[in-house]
Amino acid sequence: MIELLTNLKLIFFVVFFFIMVFIESYYPQRTWKSSRIMRLGFHGLIALINTVIMRLPTLFLIIPALLIINEKNYSLLNLLDYSFVTKGIISLLLLDLAFYWWHRINHTVNFFWRFHSVHHLDTHMDVTTSLRFHIGELIFSSIFKVALILTIGVPISIFIFYEIILSASNQFHHANIKMPDNVNSVLEKFIVTPKYHTNHHTRTKESREANYASIFTIWDKIFLSYKEATDKQRLEMGLENREMELKFLSNIQQPFKKSVDSV
Repeated sequence: MIELLTNLKLIFFVVFFFIMVFIESYYPQRTWKSSRIMRLGFHGLIALINTVIMRLPTLFLIIPALLIINEKNYSLLNLLDYSFVTKGIISLLLLDLAFYWWHRINHTVNFFWRFHSVHHLDTHMDVTTSLRFHIGELIFSSIFKVALILTIGVPISIFIFYEIILSASNQFHHANIKMPDNVNSVLEKFIVTPKYHTNHHTRTKESREANYASIFTIWDKIFLSYKEATDKQRLEMGLENREMELKFLSNIQQPFKKSVDSV
């Protein structure tokens, strides 16, 4: 079952990714300043390497944790006498709340920011940016996921479903898609949109160190971390360092440098 769901997740990831590539080709919000082919190749290489390496923590950490929860009757959700659907909804909300805080921690704790800053070194933003993560951040994220699985007691199918939705949301809100303001204003009351997430990728620190939601924007509203950037600020993304955007070794070495752009 896990293998089937994992394969489904990969298929959905690839298909939705290229749907976003197609849409942003015809309805871009911003003009690309660098070659899209180069960006796709660079970020695709990072994604390929990360996918291969991440097989290990998936096989030896996440899957065992899911199997343990599936076989044992302990954890928070197993204390609740509710239907599978109710537990599924609670699981999705708790997971999204947890990932809101995980993202916020990656910005506010210097050790984790060193790894997460690689994602923000991109001076442009399109769907390929959703592939741009340091392998160290992904490994720490896997450990965090194991803690969540064991604490909450997320059913296997619900966890994989959330991973699929999270992946799709990640691709959608990084995509360089022009969306009518009236449509965006409605959507961002509920979910993270490309415009909403562009606020988070601005070079302007005030809006970059905010807007941490992954799927549901309600968390930024509840925890007072929503900041609206100006149209001008949304045109300049990335960090102070403008030289490392498509330099592979420099991005890998980023967390281990003596100094990085501050949080």
